[in-house]
Amino acid sequence: MPVTALLRLAGLLLCLCAFASLAQHDELPECTSRPTYSADEFYVDIARWCVERVIHAPDIEPYAFTALEVAPDGSLYATRPLAGMVTRLYDSDGDALPDAMSTFAEGLTLPNGLALHQDDLYVAGGSYLWRVSADGEVETLVDDLPAGSGFWTGGIAIGGDERLYVTIGAPCANCAHEDPQRGVILRMNLDGGEREVFASGLRRPADLAFFRDSLWSLDSAPLNLPGGLDELNRLQAGGWYGYPPCAANSDCQGGVEPVMTFAAGAVPASLAAYPFGALIGTENTLLVVLSGEPSQTDIVGYKLIMLSFDEADEPLGATIVAPYHYRSGRQAYLPYRDEALHFRKFVHLNDLGFGIYPQQPLAVAVNPQGWIYLSVTGGKIIALRPRYEPFSDDRYPRWTPMHEDFDPAAAPEHTDD
Repeated sequence: MPVTALLRLAGLLLCLCAFASLAQHDELPECTSRPTYSADEFYVDIARWCVERVIHAPDIEPYAFTALEVAPDGSLYATRPLAGMVTRLYDSDGDALPDAMSTFAEGLTLPNGLALHQDDLYVAGGSYLWRVSADGEVETLVDDLPAGSGFWTGGIAIGGDERLYVTIGAPCANCAHEDPQRGVILRMNLDGGEREVFASGLRRPADLAFFRDSLWSLDSAPLNLPGGLDELNRLQAGGWYGYPPCAANSDCQGGVEPVMTFAAGAVPASLAAYPFGALIGTENTLLVVLSGEPSQTDIVGYKLIMLSFDEADEPLGATIVAPYHYRSGRQAYLPYRDEALHFRKFVHLNDLGFGIYPQQPLAVAVNPQGWIYLSVTGGKIIALRPRYEPFSDDRYPRWTPMHEDFDPAAAPEHTDD
């Protein structure tokens, strides 16, 4: 069966499971009545999302949970690279929310990428790729991934072709290099064999996700480089994505064009497909974490966004999940017009303490019930649970995906009033 057909079948099965899971969701108490409810955690659209705290452990290292992965039983796995471990968060009290944490695997080198396949958890970090069984037994599959300088080994994804994809960053922040296995996406068998370069010309391909029958990744430009933009890329086998010669040259020829761009400093770090129609405008969207850059004063990152696409897989715009500020929908959604998204109007939210800044969002994952998990520096993970309470029909303009008669053509020319 072709890979695309396998991916469509997997998506259908996931959606069927989701319907059953969403029915179970209706049996949970109303959002504000749960002890895990956290009204002041993040500034989000409370008509659509309930914020619940999973864990807050500020005493652990700042980059505590750099990757998240949800298991079918509801367990949430998280990498702690500086501690060399993968933790498992699980529901100990039957409220459907992970609340207790245990060590699942330890003694690892900078674990920073996770992918589940059947009953095994695949972990990437440093020069290593491990497979961890359900009972925590660690098997080293690869010990010679390119590492030692530059960006950490990052995301992992496993496709319908039963092959594993892993991101390898460039060996330096901004330089020409000749290592054919740096700044690439590697593809290999599930046992680590038959390794090959799937795509190249990337600087910091932080994460991977299968979405709309394709493999997607992120990239970020060097800071203080005129013309540099951060990117969302749809990966093609054998594709070259332009780094380093095209990092700040919009006329550069030969590289695969990004699907969407962000202002440099957004630093896209994590992504996850969101197949659920739990809320109007969420079905078949893509969640992206913009981690932000602490050394940059223009706060264009520090956000969780949800990207909508048309039938041709072209981006329509970004719904800002957090930090959200309601003003006639204009600060809840930004249409995409082939220009880098800047989010300038959200700077004041962070200044007032309503956003994520100065902490940085790190990773996102989605469970079978359509809940979104988001990790933040300082040892924090929160859950965004879809809410089903009715709201006024005029709360969202027709040009936003939150409106049941969404019409992107109705968007005003300027949306940053």
